[in-house]
Amino acid sequence: MLVVDQERITAAQLRDMQDRFEAREPFGSGLRGFYALCSNDPLFVVAIVALMRRRGDSVLLLHGDTPRDTAVRLAVKAGCAGLFDQSIEGYAALPPSGDAGQGEPLIPSLFQYSSGTTGEPKLIGRPWEEIGAEIASYNERLRSRGLAGETPVVLASIAHSYGLIAGVLSAFERGVQPVVCGTKHPMAIVRRLAEHPNHLLYAVPALLQGLMPLFGRGGARLHAVVSSGAPMPIGLYEQLRQTGATLVQQYGCTEAGCVSLAIGMASHDDLGEALGHAELHATADPAELTVSAFGRGIATGDLGCMAAEGRARFLGRIDDLINVSGLKVMPAEVEEVLGRLPGIAEAVVYRGAHPASGETAVAMVVAKEGATVTSEQAREWCLRHLPPYKVPSAVRVVEFIPKMPSGKISRKLLAQGGA
Repeated sequence: MLVVDQERITAAQLRDMQDRFEAREPFGSGLRGFYALCSNDPLFVVAIVALMRRRGDSVLLLHGDTPRDTAVRLAVKAGCAGLFDQSIEGYAALPPSGDAGQGEPLIPSLFQYSSGTTGEPKLIGRPWEEIGAEIASYNERLRSRGLAGETPVVLASIAHSYGLIAGVLSAFERGVQPVVCGTKHPMAIVRRLAEHPNHLLYAVPALLQGLMPLFGRGGARLHAVVSSGAPMPIGLYEQLRQTGATLVQQYGCTEAGCVSLAIGMASHDDLGEALGHAELHATADPAELTVSAFGRGIATGDLGCMAAEGRARFLGRIDDLINVSGLKVMPAEVEEVLGRLPGIAEAVVYRGAHPASGETAVAMVVAKEGATVTSEQAREWCLRHLPPYKVPSAVRVVEFIPKMPSGKISRKLLAQGGA
């Protein structure tokens, strides 16, 4: 049924655990409710979410590292009746209040706050029925490409819909046993992959980047990799491609879940084709990507285009466009150029202030292990490959690029001088 690190849990054991949970507060009354969940225990998260889905409860997923006072504030704001803090014993009822209506939303749903990379996080709910349709179309696409029987090895957080729905719940529906890695120790991950040679590895780009030294020539073998949660840097794509693994990029949004899969990625920005439950609208020229799903139109805020082969490409966030003296600079374009400079492992470009032009592009770059890169080299490289207005006015060489807990980079925070 499920493996968490090295512990194998059968379907009967999982059901026994859920039965014990259901006998405790707040489930004893038999009434449906709306509860927040904040836990770093993967087994507890899977068990309690599956239980609430079966019961018709609603759940707000919070990152397991969220401080308790912040978790309480977010849960109260959402209108949750209670909070599960790390375990079933950590349950506490909450005072009435909130955005979604305290106690029981109209439709049993999975709730999340948006990432907040460009502004205040928004509370977004998705009915369990819609999630079931997403899982069905997701699994159908995997079957059509011969990946449905592979063993999911889930490094992505299951306190997020990517790891939970794509990594775990969809595997349950396919009848395969997911392996959830609670520990992120590199050698433990290598052992899990070796134990399951026909694996489908679920991770975010930042984690994959940190693991790449293990997958070099003569290192651990990669079979198939799914990346999501943030755009894949071109340098990481090139490194992964050299391993010979099947590369998959998963694209979606909080409002609709997984929208498209690029199985056998043609480029680092390949978003592939839409799944059966959704439509991904893109044009030949760069424009906002929009999604149609479950009778709703969704403006993603992402900039993209449709490539000649009918697969969508991701070009960046519209909010991240930089206006240099009236000329628009797409950070992703500059990052791609920087990523092609030998010796650069990762790059981010974001908005800076300039006394004459108002806005300017600035960059952070991380050198590959054992390589040396200077700011001057990076700027000279850009001058050779870009118009002058797109060249970063400043390039900082750093040991790492600050990221949010989800693994995403917030250019807004970087522009404000934060992490």
